[in-house]
Amino acid sequence: MKVVIACLNSKYVHASLSPWCLLAGVREFAKNTYDTLVMESTINGDGESFAQKIINENPDVVAFSCYIWNISKTLEVCRIIKSNHKCKIVLGGPEVEYRPKDVLEKYDFADFVLSGEGEWTFPDFLDNLNGELSRISGLSYRKNGEILTNPAKEYTDTPPSPYSDEFFENLNGRISYIETARGCPYRCAFCLSGRCSPLRFFDLQRVKADIIRLSQSGTQTVKFIDRTFNANAERANEILLFIKENYGKEIPKTVCFHFEIAGDILKESTLEILASMPNGAVQLEIGMQSFNEETLKLINRKTDTKKLVENIRRLISFNNMHIHIDLIAGLTGENLESFRNSFNIGYSLKAHMLQMGFLKLLHGADMRENKEKYPCTFNAEPPYEVISTPWLSADEIKMLKNCEDAVDRLYNSGRFLFTIDYLTNEVGISPFDVFNDFGNAVNGNKMRLSEYAEKLYSFFVDKCDREVLREKVLCDLLCCSSSVQIPDVLKVQDPLYKQVKKHFIENVDKNIKVAILYSKNQVFAVNQSKEKDLHNRYEGAFYNINETEDVYKENRL
Repeated sequence: MKVVIACLNSKYVHASLSPWCLLAGVREFAKNTYDTLVMESTINGDGESFAQKIINENPDVVAFSCYIWNISKTLEVCRIIKSNHKCKIVLGGPEVEYRPKDVLEKYDFADFVLSGEGEWTFPDFLDNLNGELSRISGLSYRKNGEILTNPAKEYTDTPPSPYSDEFFENLNGRISYIETARGCPYRCAFCLSGRCSPLRFFDLQRVKADIIRLSQSGTQTVKFIDRTFNANAERANEILLFIKENYGKEIPKTVCFHFEIAGDILKESTLEILASMPNGAVQLEIGMQSFNEETLKLINRKTDTKKLVENIRRLISFNNMHIHIDLIAGLTGENLESFRNSFNIGYSLKAHMLQMGFLKLLHGADMRENKEKYPCTFNAEPPYEVISTPWLSADEIKMLKNCEDAVDRLYNSGRFLFTIDYLTNEVGISPFDVFNDFGNAVNGNKMRLSEYAEKLYSFFVDKCDREVLREKVLCDLLCCSSSVQIPDVLKVQDPLYKQVKKHFIENVDKNIKVAILYSKNQVFAVNQSKEKDLHNRYEGAFYNINETEDVYKENRL
């Protein structure tokens, strides 16, 4: 029997683990031998072309992994396959496993839905496909006009490693993923991770071997998909120390490891190890969701917010890793003023990325299933994003969308940090108001960086010192790009500029870019030949101008 395991990734750079996990399960647990092939594409690719490639393999069974980001394109591909080729199509993954009856009722081209852990359920399905379907755990199927569902099993073992020779042949330097634990200790109402299975950890020696293999594959980023990497502090410490001890040896210095952690439960021992990690070896993603204690309680999110803030600040102070923090808009009990407060606290931490997400009502999550406890309206199409709640109107959520756009373009990009710092700390505008007001003025319109900088200057110029704002925006542009065109509104015609520029090119570096800061009688100089920092910016330095001697004394501030 010929079997194709297919997956549509969100982007080419992402190398999904799911099809390779299924392949490993077939090779490890199937009682029979199957001619099995993994085929990947992306949601932005030509669905008809991908369907034809699958058809050309003449498969008897085609299996797809389904997620909110790929379900629409996956169904399109499945429809084309079934219209042009006789085969069995089986769907699995979080987007279908919690609503198998709905899927089979809506899509006649889907023959089966598999729920549960695919490393075990999929080979069981293949072995029994032509026999008694009721024996296959987690299978939903049609029989005599009815849709039947077999109960899924829980597994406690470590699944087989997905890292076959074929996996590495296909990886080709893309972002790679590693799973060292399955399940989650939390039961957040908006998430599925705590529902899929009890938390269990995989064999640590195999994990270490996989880390080395992935590190030596040519990939630049290894992402741990464990939902709470530090749920077991001792184990997390051992993995971090293993990476540290092998970094620059068996692990190339070009590789960065990404972890999702719960910031409030970080142990002192873990913090000490993280502080000692080589620069760029680690990046952390920390889900805060909200700082509204009542909201956190309502969504079953246990968080010590004071400890969370303290730990994030410590992590950022280490200055050796990229820190990404998350907030979610649309959560139960959080109105605009509450979200504004959560945002301002989150921004004050000065993480390298502050992601504003919007609640998604996932199939299988408590927030979707318990409508009385979690009332809201949401989009019927994936990714099922919130439209309004009793606490946030549709207009307020649209406004927050524009705020999100400004956060990404002004802050997360690293492009306008001087300007934002000036507006919030010196002018005294609250961070939320800076991003929200300007974001809604731009209203999501796309424009060149120079045009965006000009609009930023024009929007705030009447609210602060005109000259200082001009200099902040100008310095930001020099730090973030080597090719940006400086808007005319930021330029000052001054013969001194050529003299200053010549001085730095001849005495410091030919790649120096400079700006005269009249408000402080200084020169700001940026060496764009050096590497960018954790905020994706070139480092700049301030120099005092000694007008009487016509020299420039370094004064790094």
